Amino acid sequence: MPELAEGLELYIELMRSAKGGQSLPLSAQRLRSDLDASDLRCPRYRTTKTLTTFIVAGGQEIAVKLYFPGGPTRRPAICYFHGGGFTFGSIESFDVVATGLAEQTGAVVASVQYRRLPENSYRAAQEDCYTALVWLCEHAADLGVDPSRVAVAGDSVGALLATIVSVMARDRGGPAIVCQLLLYGAFAMQPGRSCYADSRDPLLTAQRVDGFVSVYNRQKDPSFYPAPLALSDLSQLPPAIIVAAEHDPLREEALEYADRLRHCGVQVDVSVASAMIHGFLRARKMCPAAERQLTDLAHRAREYLWLNAADAFPTRGEKK
Repeated sequence: MPELAEGLELYIELMRSAKGGQSLPLSAQRLRSDLDASDLRCPRYRTTKTLTTFIVAGGQEIAVKLYFPGGPTRRPAICYFHGGGFTFGSIESFDVVATGLAEQTGAVVASVQYRRLPENSYRAAQEDCYTALVWLCEHAADLGVDPSRVAVAGDSVGALLATIVSVMARDRGGPAIVCQLLLYGAFAMQPGRSCYADSRDPLLTAQRVDGFVSVYNRQKDPSFYPAPLALSDLSQLPPAIIVAAEHDPLREEALEYADRLRHCGVQVDVSVASAMIHGFLRARKMCPAAERQLTDLAHRAREYLWLNAADAFPTRGEKK
């Protein structure tokens, strides 16, 4: 096993224990992941409030969990898309990341339960995420949000979706996005990459990468938006803050995507978290270095989310 940041071993143990039910039906595995989310959850600040609501679109409903960090209205907002290889992950199992983004940036966070594969198509997931972004901006006044200061964010395949949503907003004349927060993203979705086979990540093994890449390729719509590295035009996208992890087999494509964005004239701020694995922000409860990485990410994001230093987010309250 590679050298890991303090506390990651406990996180890995928890995740391996949760994966003990891989022989169960998919619905049972998803339920177990949601039930285990409490083991990762950090105490919230007293001012933080949450609410789950639903967007009605195209004959179906999209669940959105909202995080309000407290303080004055007219706050910025982040439209957040969870990871999970398109098949797993939910607004419940990624609550720890959404909470941290809200509390550390001072922004209202809308965490989106997009349709998952294999029951649905990759295109359905994209459309759900874009619909949620539009909904967030349309209901900005109701939510106490400034619609001119909205970012997108995601981790793993959620980062892929955040990128695609940015492209859809550009192409459809949709909401203006102030920045993208792309966390250890899956930007290639190409089977057979050597970095996948050589993975030293104790959780995101070569077999697991092959699994979610295979599901994606079976469910994608060739006429719609492909994975970001397959896009021909990455120009005129919002500034991107890209965070990769040292031991993540997806690190190579995150750096490759950063180079592609720069080549297209997009402002990019990229960093690689040392001694970290894929999905490390979910370990912030037991890994101090992961919490510091979130704080650093939020500091960089606030430069885009808040208008100026005088407009900085209010001091956070005590934890519950």
